[in-house]
Amino acid sequence: MKHISSFLLLIIFSNLSVFCQETIVKDSIIKDRITKNTIVKDSIKNDSVIKSVKKKKVKRTPIYYIDENGSAINEFVFNQKCNAAVFYCKVHEKKDMIIYKVYYQMYFGKITPVEYNEIRLYLNRKSNKTIPENHKILIHYEQTLSGFKERHEFCDLVNSKTLEENFESYNLEAELHGEYPFKSLKAFNRHVQSHKREYHNEDKFNSEVAEYADKQNKCLEKIETKYKTPVFYVVNDNFNYPIKNKYFTWVVDDVSTIQSAFLKKHPDINFILLKPDGEYFIKTDFMPETVLNKLLKKSNWESQKNEWLKSIKTNKTEGYGIVNSMTKEYEFYNASCY
Repeated sequence: MKHISSFLLLIIFSNLSVFCQETIVKDSIIKDRITKNTIVKDSIKNDSVIKSVKKKKVKRTPIYYIDENGSAINEFVFNQKCNAAVFYCKVHEKKDMIIYKVYYQMYFGKITPVEYNEIRLYLNRKSNKTIPENHKILIHYEQTLSGFKERHEFCDLVNSKTLEENFESYNLEAELHGEYPFKSLKAFNRHVQSHKREYHNEDKFNSEVAEYADKQNKCLEKIETKYKTPVFYVVNDNFNYPIKNKYFTWVVDDVSTIQSAFLKKHPDINFILLKPDGEYFIKTDFMPETVLNKLLKKSNWESQKNEWLKSIKTNKTEGYGIVNSMTKEYEFYNASCY
């Protein structure tokens, strides 16, 4: 399984436990090297990312396979793409259908220079920074941040159900999703108690918030000093998370300017690097330092874009060039900022 960079391990950005299931939407990533839980305001329930489709017949439920561009494909092509380095796949289960969808894990795109300037001015207004013209902009984006109390509001382990009721509902969910249920109430209770000690500790939560801010400030200072690239931490929905720390303040994208520009077709991305000419690179999950430094240093990304396009055409598992660098297993055990 893909190693997650240390900042994603913080409880501030994810449920961090199979026991806490948000009642809004459960969105989990399971593609070999990726594991990430987030809260997304979406009309589709129980979205999960998958590596490939296993043969499983569902009575009278239509199944659709959709590629990264929104076109219908067959199961064989879908499974090929799911194993390609440039893609990841999700299953959206609805009452009247099941949709298997391919998404870009990384993407080179372009907006107009006018749109770049609008985003630059928007970030200037929303923050205490001033982005000069003709500068790259780096954005770390989170869909949702939650305070300690809000993060546990819908947790199955701090609700009105009894231990026995939680045991039964958890095992039912596990069986429905092909996971291993707990064999006994005693074993389940051990995990419940361990979970509460680990994730329902407000002092621990506050400590991790502070540690995260300290770590990210080091990253921010390094990039802004070495590459003269302003760095912004942006969140779409904030539920009482302490967005202001002693180093920086999160920008709340309350009118969804950033979301509308980059996340309409790429709902899970959290890394955005934007150039003054409108060219941008976006990615979900881990961003290796070697690749980040290369993109920050270079003004012309044509070579890296060609490597990405070649990886798309071949559906290669490891990818070429920059794509290969972002999917090497050992990379995920190295320290990274994003």
